[in-house]
Amino acid sequence: MSKAKGRSFLYDVLMPKIYGIGAAVVIVGALFKIQHWDGADTMLIIGLSTEAIIFFLSAFQPQPHDPDWARVYPQLADDYTGEALVPARATAASGPSVTGKLDEMMRNADITPETINSLGLGLNRLSETAAQMTDMGKAVVATNDYTVKVRAAADQLGEINKAYATTADAISQLAVSTKDAQEYHGQVQSMTRNLGALNAVYEAELQDTNNHLKAMNKFYGNLSMAMENLTDASKDTEQFKEEVARLTQNLHSLNNVYGNMLTAMRS
Repeated sequence: MSKAKGRSFLYDVLMPKIYGIGAAVVIVGALFKIQHWDGADTMLIIGLSTEAIIFFLSAFQPQPHDPDWARVYPQLADDYTGEALVPARATAASGPSVTGKLDEMMRNADITPETINSLGLGLNRLSETAAQMTDMGKAVVATNDYTVKVRAAADQLGEINKAYATTADAISQLAVSTKDAQEYHGQVQSMTRNLGALNAVYEAELQDTNNHLKAMNKFYGNLSMAMENLTDASKDTEQFKEEVARLTQNLHSLNNVYGNMLTAMRS
């Protein structure tokens, strides 16, 4: 009765079932993730969360109570100094021994050494399976990291494609700009040639203008000299006019004298 009262429903009855259910959920989540089925991330999160909760609860599981067998068998005590326990020999009068009964029970249950060995192998396989589950959890985490890295690489490839398209457009625009630059260069060269020809014409016209200016200056110089000569001639003309007037007056006086003389001679 005391043993029954010391049992914990959570850790002795419920937790063993939770261990099995949690392991099943983790395996299903890993299967979803490995097969890349829909909802794989959700199933993996549920499985690992369940396993984490189970491990958290198992940390508070009370340790099993080890009874003090020295109270039943004093010979097991470390400070025992009495006589050694003499094992009782099985006799026909006392009946079969405990080991004999155990052997008989094992024979009746058909439990052979091969069965015990098979049980040991099963326990070893169970231990290996538990270790593989841990490795599987690591593999699932690694697969998740790989998936994240693949998605990141895909995003980077998309960015590279966009950058390549932008570069191609820029190169096309650069080619068009190069053609425009060549046309502009041709136009500049043509304009330079036209400016050279215009400068030559301008120099010729400027030289002709200089020649005309020189001729005009010479003409104006000659005209000034002619005007001066004309001025001098006008002065001489005035003097000539005065002389002619005097001569006319003298001739008139002489005519009067000759007229008087003729008149006098006729009379």
